[in-house]
Amino acid sequence: MNARTLRISLSLGFLAGALVPLFWGVLAFLTFDFPEGRLSTAFWKAVYITCPFWRIDGYKAYILMPLLSGCMYAVITVIVVGTCMCIRRSART
Repeated sequence: MNARTLRISLSLGFLAGALVPLFWGVLAFLTFDFPEGRLSTAFWKAVYITCPFWRIDGYKAYILMPLLSGCMYAVITVIVVGTCMCIRRSART
C-alpha cells in the first residue's frame, strides 16, 4: 500500500465517520415524534451499531463523538483497503 492511497483512505474514512453522528442526530431530530415501537427500536439499534459512541453524555459528546467515530471508521477503512490491495497483489502474481 503506497503512502498516497493510505492517506486518502484515512482521510475519507475519518470524514465519513465524523459525519455519522451528525447524520443520526439530524435524522433523530426529524423523527422525534415517532411513537415507541418497532420502527423506533430499529432506528436506535442502527444508531448504536453504526455509532457506538452515541452513548457519551454531556457537552464532551460534541467533541468526542465525531472524533472517536472518525477514528473508528478510518481504521476500518484502512483494514478494508489494505485487504483489497493484498488480494489484488496476490492475484497479479
